[in-house]
Amino acid sequence: MLTSSPRRIRAVALTAACVIAVAGCSPTAETAAPTDEAYGVPIALNTPQGVRAKQTMDMLNSDWPIGTQSVSTLAVPKKVDEVTAILDSIWWDRPFTVTDVEIGAGTATLGVLTSYNVAQEISLRVDPTDAALVDEFDVSLRPPTISQWSDIEPELAKSGARYSYQVSRVARDNSRCDVVAGANTDLPLPLASIFKLYVLLAVAEAVEAGTLSWDEHLTITREAKALGSANLDKLPVGAMITVKTAAQEMISASDNMTTDLLINRMGPAAVEKALADAGHHDPASMIPFPTMHALFAVGWGQPDLREQWREAVEKGGPQDRARLLRQASSHPYEPDPERTHTPASTYGAEWYGSAADICRVHAALQRAAVGPAAPVREILSAIPGIDLDRAKWPYIGAKGGNLPGDLSFSWYAVDDTGQPWVVSFQLNWPTFRSRTAATWLLSIAEQAFALIPDH
Repeated sequence: MLTSSPRRIRAVALTAACVIAVAGCSPTAETAAPTDEAYGVPIALNTPQGVRAKQTMDMLNSDWPIGTQSVSTLAVPKKVDEVTAILDSIWWDRPFTVTDVEIGAGTATLGVLTSYNVAQEISLRVDPTDAALVDEFDVSLRPPTISQWSDIEPELAKSGARYSYQVSRVARDNSRCDVVAGANTDLPLPLASIFKLYVLLAVAEAVEAGTLSWDEHLTITREAKALGSANLDKLPVGAMITVKTAAQEMISASDNMTTDLLINRMGPAAVEKALADAGHHDPASMIPFPTMHALFAVGWGQPDLREQWREAVEKGGPQDRARLLRQASSHPYEPDPERTHTPASTYGAEWYGSAADICRVHAALQRAAVGPAAPVREILSAIPGIDLDRAKWPYIGAKGGNLPGDLSFSWYAVDDTGQPWVVSFQLNWPTFRSRTAATWLLSIAEQAFALIPDH
């Protein structure tokens, strides 16, 4: 259970009490003085909005989780749920450092840095008629400026993550990837849901071989449903979906349920073959290929198998990993709430690949997307996942992933001359990161695309 220091809780309570009274009294000498510099730039407390800004920082930097009860002392009643959701989503990125403060008429704007050095802006407005409670609240990204290739690596490095990125010009016949820019391109890092590209390649190969049809129906099982589904969650156990629907949901919605339905239909060996066919640098490292059920059970399920998995990865072999995967698959997946936000990749429980591997699997998918497997191109491009000028980039295939501590993005994009490119990013932290990390990384990726030369 998360705990909070008594001193930190008391600071929040005192701030709240001061602001509740501020609409009807003058600030005391104590409240008018600037805060200490524990959070960076001090926030003056001689205005209601300044006190609310300080209260916001107290809440964000406390180890006590955000909840509606505490937020009700900050925001007007109709905004409590909204503000709670915003604060709770970024609270995981604590501690925050204040870099700049602007106090306006009834407003406060704070520049802050997350614990991994991503710049954000917190803006709020107070209602003087309602105990100076906050009636407008917003958190937005301050995107980094990427004006040349050499700007990318320092921005990734200062996040404290292990990282890799690569921008490649792909041969028009998809036979090779020529690196234009990148860093740590051969470093194996967690793929998160990018691994699903290998499952899609296995599907394409099975369709081409005639052993699988896009129209074949798969039955939703209780085990697969337990993994979660973005768009098909209301379908009951026993309902049926087509292979094409399953593949589309696996890629465009990163659907876990349909991923396992496809792996179980083809067998893990089909995905292991796809790894080799796509040119993965070390296919043996992912043999036996784990289903999502098995790896999720190892990483976040009950009983806790993380240490055993680490031993199997570091000192054992395929037989040891196979034994643990069988054990994990032998019982229903029940996530452990104590470990939901803790990375499993620190124990080696992930799917791994390098930036070079990612480019090769994208190219392999495009080579495979002919004849009966042609729908693969449409499946990959249904959700571009990035805001680019579609006149310049008429085709964008995409797959990203996000697990606790692991963040990845990849795109196969064809420019208006017909030249294909693959752009990928992988970041790995030992700690959970909020959605802010994805927004920040996307802002870098969009600027990276702008650096790709015209032809």
